[in-house]
Amino acid sequence: MPFFKQEAGEIPISIKGINKEQCPYEIQLAGERWQIEYLGFYVSDPEVRIDGKWQRLKFKESEWQTPDTALVKFHANCQGPNVTNTRLRLDASKQLMKLSTAFRFTLGLPFAENHANPLTQPSPLNDSSMFWSWQDGHKFLRMDLRQKQNLDHTFSYHLGSIGCVSDSAVRPPEKACTFSNRVNVILRMTQLDYDLALEVSLPHLIMQTDLVESNGCKFESPDSGVCGRLMKNLQSRPWISWD
Repeated sequence: MPFFKQEAGEIPISIKGINKEQCPYEIQLAGERWQIEYLGFYVSDPEVRIDGKWQRLKFKESEWQTPDTALVKFHANCQGPNVTNTRLRLDASKQLMKLSTAFRFTLGLPFAENHANPLTQPSPLNDSSMFWSWQDGHKFLRMDLRQKQNLDHTFSYHLGSIGCVSDSAVRPPEKACTFSNRVNVILRMTQLDYDLALEVSLPHLIMQTDLVESNGCKFESPDSGVCGRLMKNLQSRPWISWD
């Protein structure tokens, strides 16, 4: 549990198993030391369950959040705290959060926000480090790792929609992409517990993936190879959970 006073609806997020004093962050994965060069992901459509019914919430607007979307971003490349956001801020009262029995959100962005004009989108949808192309949209999740014992070897996971068809890469698709690659996440909650915190587990995210022999997955089909394994982990492993 966090030791600072939280606002109602505020949910801090941390990475499990890292030394926060290190720069860049280092983590033990599959018996090897890795540097976390980038870790970020978009969250959208937050909801809580009260009395068995899902209730839609909004995020508090800021440079990191629109009412419907938020960008969580851990930067471990020594650029300072202004380039990070490690909290979700829901527009919700303490009383409402205490009544909630589950929290639900989508990893990724809705179609309209994902493929809107990148030059006119509000922050954080205009973050160029999380954008792929107008046609394919944003990187829903971006993870870049570098092997500590072999700095020439990197492993990256850039998840976004696949099979988006348009006249060119600088035009939005007219219909849904073949693979939307959005992932629904449901986290059970205990009533009366409103001082909440989430933890990201990279070991669960990369489970059964050979980081040393592979360079990862960047905007590739989720039905085969390392991309398929990573997608299954997002869908079935507790890669994010309550701390």
